[in-house]
Amino acid sequence: MKQLMIILTLVVTCGLFIACGDDDWGNDNPAMEHIYYYGLGNVNYPGGNELQYDVAQGGTVEVPTYFFSVYKRSYSPEVKYYTSSVPNADPQLVCGTDYQVVDQNGNVLSPDSDGGYNMTWPNALKGSQNVYIKALNGQKGKLRVLTFDPSKKIVSTDVNSTIIAKTNQYEVRAFSENYYVTVNVK
Repeated sequence: MKQLMIILTLVVTCGLFIACGDDDWGNDNPAMEHIYYYGLGNVNYPGGNELQYDVAQGGTVEVPTYFFSVYKRSYSPEVKYYTSSVPNADPQLVCGTDYQVVDQNGNVLSPDSDGGYNMTWPNALKGSQNVYIKALNGQKGKLRVLTFDPSKKIVSTDVNSTIIAKTNQYEVRAFSENYYVTVNVK
């Protein structure tokens, strides 16, 4: 009887490993071919949103964002990034008064109606693009740069809560971690 139980346990265990093969998550999964991820690199803190950048008054800081893809496509996904105050921080920094979002040449960018700034990923190619935050000679404090709308909530157990862009051609998701960094205006 003991030998039968051992054999049965081995058969069940092997069946679990066979049922969860690499094909479910690999590049050969058609259901995932047009799903991409957009986030912030946080190599020193891979489990959270702890990454911080410092910028002096009058200076500009580059915050790299990343688009994760393995394909070249005929379309170019569009995503948004955001800035917001840090909850419970004092003072609350204000865009346009204490800092500005600018392009790489220093031109001031204006957010769209929901507060986001557009970013396009040509041909859905994997890569990095910077967000530029210029500190004005205003208050010192903290702000966040986010790759997810700060008015929404990400729930790590709900994939649908991570969707940041969806069209009939593609879907772009945020990570449940590493979707914001803190910028310290000194």
